[in-house]
This record gives sequence, C-alpha cells and structure tokens, in this order.
Amino acid sequence: MKKLMCCAVLFFIFTPACAVDEPVVVFVNQGQTLNSAIADFSQELFRQTINSPVIDDENMVISPLSAYYALAMVSLGANGQTFDEFARLLGEDPKLLAIELSKYAESLMDVSGSTKLSVAGSVWICDEFTVAPEFSRQMTDYFGAPAFPRDFGARETVDEINAWIYEKTNGLIGEVINGIDKYDVMYLINTLYMYAKWANAFRPMNESIRTFTPESGTAKDVDFLTAGGSSGTMLDVRVTQKYESVLLPYNDDRLGFFMVRPTDDTTVRDFAQTNDLAEIFAGLEQQKNVVVHMPELDKNFDFGLIEILQAMGLVDAFCFNTADFEGLVESLLGYPGLYISEAEQFVRIMVDSEGTEAAAVTIIGARRTSLPPPPQLILDFNTPYIYAIYDLHTGIPLFIGIVDNPAAF
Repeated sequence: MKKLMCCAVLFFIFTPACAVDEPVVVFVNQGQTLNSAIADFSQELFRQTINSPVIDDENMVISPLSAYYALAMVSLGANGQTFDEFARLLGEDPKLLAIELSKYAESLMDVSGSTKLSVAGSVWICDEFTVAPEFSRQMTDYFGAPAFPRDFGARETVDEINAWIYEKTNGLIGEVINGIDKYDVMYLINTLYMYAKWANAFRPMNESIRTFTPESGTAKDVDFLTAGGSSGTMLDVRVTQKYESVLLPYNDDRLGFFMVRPTDDTTVRDFAQTNDLAEIFAGLEQQKNVVVHMPELDKNFDFGLIEILQAMGLVDAFCFNTADFEGLVESLLGYPGLYISEAEQFVRIMVDSEGTEAAAVTIIGARRTSLPPPPQLILDFNTPYIYAIYDLHTGIPLFIGIVDNPAAF
C-alpha cells in the first residue's frame, strides 16, 4: 500500500511582537468542559488561520489539538496578565487543564482496531539554567514531558531534538529546528501521532481519475478515492441547500474523517468564517446507499502563528517587556525575563485507499532578552587637563602637555 501520512509541526520560539491591533479575545467561558474548550479553540484557530494575510496557500492544514497541548504546557509557567490571556485563549484555567489533558491523552491513546495513536511531550532547557521545580513536576506528571538539560550551543543538541521528534512521529516529521539562538532558554514540545485504516465496509477504496474544479475555475484531472462503490454504503451525512457533509469512519470505532463543502455560491473560506463545524458535525445523520468521491491527499504545509495567536488574544506572551514566565525557569542568573519569539507550524497529510497516517509536532521555545547594556560612561574634558603621548611598549612619554585655555591656541 502507499504510505499514508498526515503531519503537523507547530513551532514556537520566544521575539518581540508588541505592536499589534487590539486583540480579539474569544475564549472567556471559564469552567466550560474540556471538550467544548478545545472545540472552541480549534474553530477559532482554524478561522484565524484561513483569515491570516500572511498565509498564501490554497490547501492549508493545521493541528489544533497539538497546538492546544503545547500552549497548555507553557501556560503553566505564566503569571499575571500573561497567565490571564492564556486562560482566555484556552477557555479554562490552565492550572485545571493539566490533569484533564493528561486523562484525555490517556483516553485518546486507548484505541482499538488497527489504529495507533500516541501523545508525547518533552522540555529541553539550556544547561546554564534550571527548570522551576513545580513546573518540572507538572510537565512530567501530566504531559509526559521530562526536562532535558542540554548545551544549546552544540549542534548535537539540535540533532537530538530533531531525532526525538522523528521518533515520536514515526518518521513523518524530521528536521524542525535548524539552529538554536544564543538567547534561547527552553523548548517545550508536544507530539501527536495517528495511524488508522478505513472501516472494513469500504476498504480499500476504489481509485480513479476524476475532474476537480477549484475556486479559480480551472478544472483539473486528479486521483480520486470512492467510498461505497456502485451500490453505496451506510454513512453519517448531512445535506442542506447550502452544504453537504459526511463522516467516513476508521475501523477503530472512535476516529473518523469528516468533510463538508458549500454547495451554493459561498467560497470555502467564507463558509468556514460563518459556520460552526462542530454544529454541522453534531447534525450528521445515518443514511443508506451513500457514495462518496474525494481527491487523494498528499500535502505539506507550514505557517507562522504569532499574528494568529495575537488575534486570538494572546499578546503579552510575545512582548519581551511585558511577558511574565517566571514559573518556567528557577533562576535566570541576572538575565531579564522570557518571552515567545517565534511560532510556526509544519504539516503533512496523506490519505489514500487504505486509510490515514497523521503526526503533529508543536514546539514552544522560551527566549530570554539580552542583558541590558552597561551604563554609558561620559567623559567631558571641559576643564583644564594634562595630555601625554606614550610609547606603549615602554611606558615612556614622548610628549606631555597641558590644556588650560583652548581659546588661546
């Protein structure tokens, strides 16, 4: 069979990005269930991503769950206004999230059938610094993310981090970090890996060449998959005057591949901005004799996240002079505080006649600001002074003079 893959890498490092528009704070329902908090976050992250002016790709794909886990990790080291912004972004008090996310990851990995699913985490810290004890305990206990002290100036550390990612994503994601800045202090990493085969009722799917017409209007012949064959099969669908949607199950009785497309004149991005995917998904109903045609997928995607998260209300975390991450590192040895300097996600997805393989990596890197420059020394020879011309090898003066009244020169 062809290799099936879906990979996502979300990459955060801590640059000043303080000058932003007024944030759109969306998640304010403290105490809502974890399911609804993640669903709300996922919907808004998707909307902000497709609406981002810095993203120019017709076939984008993101991993909201991996992003949520990574943001929840770093939020436990935040304080003050920075902590409050994380709480609004994540839809729940970060201090309550850790144990809930731990239980959810355990539940998610308890799959059946041929499905493989794993959630993993790690913390990498420059060996000049020490992880705050309470933060280290929470990372280990709830996120399976032990702290690895490493020499951030060594190429071997870059290779080791990339190798860890490669292993946890079953080889789907390789080189994520190209180098480590001298001011980087910590990387927090979440990985999410999934392999699943289609339900036996329509596996393997039939393959054929069919025509696909993008919004640009230029039709193309591409490889398609067909579920249901000529006689159709039982599937959960919802069809209205504005859209049609369907769920293709995998053989684990838990995961499924959901699709929805507008059928009126609405563009797919406008549709995503004005419709709630969770509501459409919840409205699916089982119907007989359903046949589904869809293109095969093989996609790499990467994009920056700073502007997106700022639009979602996370602003202080990216400002070197306002970010408060005192809970991350026990001591900064006299250095100023930490801030998020970079955020990026890399994604790969492959779907074929056998099923889907997926991986996501989210990296959040904490960076310290540089040490402030020493106080400026000003020497003002505005009163009489002596001068000399010395032989620097021997200390012997060749000339010695005095300036008492420059106006008399």
